[in-house]
Amino acid sequence: MRTLLRNTTTGLFFQGPDRWTSDPAKARDFRMIDRALGFIETWRLKNMELAFAFRGARQVTAVPPEKIALRYSES
Repeated sequence: MRTLLRNTTTGLFFQGPDRWTSDPAKARDFRMIDRALGFIETWRLKNMELAFAFRGARQVTAVPPEKIALRYSES
């Protein structure tokens, strides 16, 4: 699974600083959800969603960041 960022306004995937692509295969893979969420927060990106690309699948699955809650419990 590849963890990507997609702009909901343009539909383009983040590739690098000031670089966006319509091809999810060329987009930056953040590998982990918390890295992608941290990137959105650090750079205060608006209109973003997390997109997940699965090997062999033609479509990506997207989720708005506010729908993903990362909570760590202490034992």
